[in-house]
Amino acid sequence: GGGCTLGLAVAAALRAEGAAVLAVCGSEAGRQACTGAGLPVEPLGEAESLPGRCARRLGALPGHLLDLRHSRREHLLAGMPPAEIDAWAAEDIALRARILRAVTRAMLSRRSGRCVFVSSSAALRPSPGQGWYAAAKLAGEALFRSAGAELAGRGVTACSARLSWLDAGRGREFLAHDGAARRAASAMPAGRLLRLEEAVGPLTFLLSREAAGINACTVDIDGGLGAVKLMEGA
Repeated sequence: GGGCTLGLAVAAALRAEGAAVLAVCGSEAGRQACTGAGLPVEPLGEAESLPGRCARRLGALPGHLLDLRHSRREHLLAGMPPAEIDAWAAEDIALRARILRAVTRAMLSRRSGRCVFVSSSAALRPSPGQGWYAAAKLAGEALFRSAGAELAGRGVTACSARLSWLDAGRGREFLAHDGAARRAASAMPAGRLLRLEEAVGPLTFLLSREAAGINACTVDIDGGLGAVKLMEGA
């Protein structure tokens, strides 16, 4: 998901700190966004080849993974065609597992690594039509939790971060319709959506060596949304 708005912003923050960043994109639009931002970029392609491609582009096996990818499949639970269900399982669950497996195996060879999965508050509080999206996010959280539990003793740690409504990228597109942004903001304790920088800073920290103790767990970066009861129509 390197070409999304949040991915580009985190990449810029990491590069400002002197980190070498390789963006990985599953779409041509994402690739063009990364190229426009001056980022080295690779197509997603075969998951198992990612560590080797990273080594060729950056001169080292990956030491960090920030997983931002997700599909745009949002259907009512009973409304998604069987073929779409199979594609959802392959792209939103199985592919993520393959990427995580490939990257953590490379990290084990260097005895260090940090993996962060960007989840969503919808994982526990899906709106109608978000059931498939929420299930994929919960599956991702489970995979990263297990990675942290199994591999921490060998230097590789992992966690997930649940974001709420973000005033950027896909969130901004979704909230642009029918007063959705106003209703979403009214549900937030601060009365507004999360700003992009309020997600970038925490995610950058979670990738750092200092955050290694935040392992095999899920962190909320939701502006307090999970602590309040949603009002009717929010």
